[in-house]
Amino acid sequence: MNERIKELVKRAGGHFSTRNLMSNPVQHHESIELWDDKIEKFAKLLIEDVLDEVKERAYYTGDRDWSDEVDRPWIQLEFGYGSLADAKKGIFE
Repeated sequence: MNERIKELVKRAGGHFSTRNLMSNPVQHHESIELWDDKIEKFAKLLIEDVLDEVKERAYYTGDRDWSDEVDRPWIQLEFGYGSLADAKKGIFE
């Protein structure tokens, strides 16, 4: 698994375990424990990591189509969190 994704799993509260498959040659199986209450946190961390990459690449390439201040909140809204999602909840609740 990608080291960057592993780090996000850890930051979300997930745990890794490795077990020996008792085979010849020796093989190991790695599994991830990420309980339901942590999956949403992992998803948000992953989305934010991707948005940070988009922001950085847009800055370095001079891409004027991406505006972090405008576009980031709309993408967060699509996934149900962030300032626009909070505002939407406040209006409709």
